[in-house]
Amino acid sequence: MTAPVDADHTGARMRCPACDAHLAGQPAIVGGDRLHGVGGEFAVHVCGACGSGRTAPYVPPDELGALYPAGYNAYALPAALPLRAAATALFRWRYWRGLRRPPLHELRTLAPARLLDVGSGRGDLGVVLRPHGWSVTGLEPSPDAAAEAERRGVPTVVGTLTTAREALGDGFDAVVFQHSLEHVTEPLDDLRAAAELVRPCGLVLVSVPNFGSWQARRFGADWFHLDLPRHRSHFTAPGLETLFRRARLELAGTSTSTSADGLPMSLQYRRFGGRRWTRGPALYAATAATLAAAPVTALIDRASGRADLLHAVARSPSR
Repeated sequence: MTAPVDADHTGARMRCPACDAHLAGQPAIVGGDRLHGVGGEFAVHVCGACGSGRTAPYVPPDELGALYPAGYNAYALPAALPLRAAATALFRWRYWRGLRRPPLHELRTLAPARLLDVGSGRGDLGVVLRPHGWSVTGLEPSPDAAAEAERRGVPTVVGTLTTAREALGDGFDAVVFQHSLEHVTEPLDDLRAAAELVRPCGLVLVSVPNFGSWQARRFGADWFHLDLPRHRSHFTAPGLETLFRRARLELAGTSTSTSADGLPMSLQYRRFGGRRWTRGPALYAATAATLAAAPVTALIDRASGRADLLHAVARSPSR
């Protein structure tokens, strides 16, 4: 049962996480957890001003961990050596590719320095960047994922930007939200915290699913990147631009790109009405198939002009 839109945790009407306008009273999307099977029904209420959305019912920050199973893919590598090797090769390829495209390509314009990876999971970004001279600190709410990152040589603080501020210090040259901003309860609070942690003119880089994409509109509750209930906010480009202005960060620009798995997995959800394979050899067979389909998806996205991933590059103002 979904909570009514005007009954959030404060008793006030729910507002857009991006632009702070009132959200529509009726949900635009209602669905369940297609990826990990968390029980319940969840709704997305959409903003009439910027088109972004918020997931209901409200979940307090200290209860978000219940939405993530122990086998959540970003938390640990598989124990079996062949699968571990395959997973390692896959994330290294993804970051090799990602560091040559927005927004992470901006890191190549800087001399290696201090970087904060927000929602760092098992530490993949740190593992990739540290050999190139970067001093990477992970920030991760899952103690198990943080422990895995530490074992892999990535210093990681357990917590969030709103709970672990003092432990992090400041003076970072870059703060990265690599598919983590959509998971927090109030993204404005996290971006404001990032603005305080980064040095003057330092980079803040964000990647999120594009709620304004043709895939989001076409598939609705079957859209793979909707990921209810873990994605608490759903951003369009106008909404993300407004959110950066509210956080007093100087936006350099936004862009979109095509994910390998978004369209194939959305088709799987729509066609079979089930859940994605999340473990074992079947997962990596499915991953290989989605990678093979990526060029076709990219062509469709190029024709539509609205790909399924959204990126933003911003800088902290000089003080």
